Amino acid sequence: MFEDKRLDNSDEINEIIFSNPIVGELSLEKVTDDKLETKEKYKEVFVSESSLMTGNVSQSALQVANQGMTLAQIAEKAPNGLFTATTNPVNLSKFANGTTSTMVRDASGSLVEHAGFAHVGLRASVNPAMILSAGMQVMSAISGTHYLNEITAHIKKMDAKLEMLINFHHDANIGRLIAARKGLSEIADRELVDATDLSAIRGYKKSADEIYEEYKYRLKRQESEWNLELKSKALVKNLEDINFTMTIAFEANKLSLIASLIEIGTRMKIGGQLEFINGLIGQLKQSYADSFYQNINSEAERVYLKIQQQSSKELFGKEGEFERRLEELTDSPTLKGWGILAELGVRGIILGKSKLDVNKVKKSVVLENKGLKTVKKDMKQNKQSDDIDKIIDEVVELPYKETKILYIPTENNKHRVFVPIKQE
Repeated sequence: MFEDKRLDNSDEINEIIFSNPIVGELSLEKVTDDKLETKEKYKEVFVSESSLMTGNVSQSALQVANQGMTLAQIAEKAPNGLFTATTNPVNLSKFANGTTSTMVRDASGSLVEHAGFAHVGLRASVNPAMILSAGMQVMSAISGTHYLNEITAHIKKMDAKLEMLINFHHDANIGRLIAARKGLSEIADRELVDATDLSAIRGYKKSADEIYEEYKYRLKRQESEWNLELKSKALVKNLEDINFTMTIAFEANKLSLIASLIEIGTRMKIGGQLEFINGLIGQLKQSYADSFYQNINSEAERVYLKIQQQSSKELFGKEGEFERRLEELTDSPTLKGWGILAELGVRGIILGKSKLDVNKVKKSVVLENKGLKTVKKDMKQNKQSDDIDKIIDEVVELPYKETKILYIPTENNKHRVFVPIKQE
């Protein structure tokens, strides 16, 4: 590790300010001794000087120290003071456009342009904010790797669920979902990723979306073809088919959301795409809010409501018919003698059939309520075991998540930067 030298007036520097005419100022304040107690650890970021000069900080150009250090340990290696700012990757990336000027504020609070940096020897081609942006890029890559690891740990559970569904003889589509799941996991597990992987992710997402749309259409057809005239066993089978269709739509839609998460995490690892990543996060937020996966309870209730409305209408009619038959049975018979018995017998048979019709519809209503309860329970357990909701919520907040970054001014033009280690 290179040796840092003390600047002549480093004790007077209390604040370093990077100013950009487009996005404003970023202020880094000196870390005082009373703030060195924290146990949080940081790692140093290393970027080649050629990358800083060209402004092209690629995935391969970034390196991170193996060992983490506390603030107190870093401060011991900072003869010119340790400075910190809290910001987010996108804000900081805007300072690295080559038009950033540097000022400092002394202990009295006075601004002195370039004071304290006169002896640093900054080259005109090296923007001091670039290394800070690179540090944020490293944090973005670390976060991306963290989320990818979380995602792969959860989606590997999908295979067991999908294998169970193959018994319903939808082998081809379920096989495509399993293949997409495995392909996405392989990409998420890779240490280095590139544009080829991004293209593959989009392909897997397309497959998941196509299967989702197929089963969403199948569900609409099953709703419209619901038939109360079937026998009990057939009604049970139809309800099972409806729940199965919802399950496949749910799994396919979930995999599509996972593909979006993996694309975001992969781009974070590649680096240099913060604003594009923000756009993808915005799309994910909207897609998630509108998704079949997120709204499975209301979707199931909507499907069953249509079926239950038909049953309720049918039950109302059958009960009305039964009441009329009952009244007819108690009315005075129109015939006399043995004809009375025959007429009463016919009315009794009709009344009995009417009662059977009522009971049949009531039985259907019971089956429908049971089917709705079952699918809601199964999907709730499914979501709880996946924990994808939690990961999506965290990723959606990334553009607004501010993080602390550390900076040490040096005389040898190395601009040492440290980033926090993500606490597991």
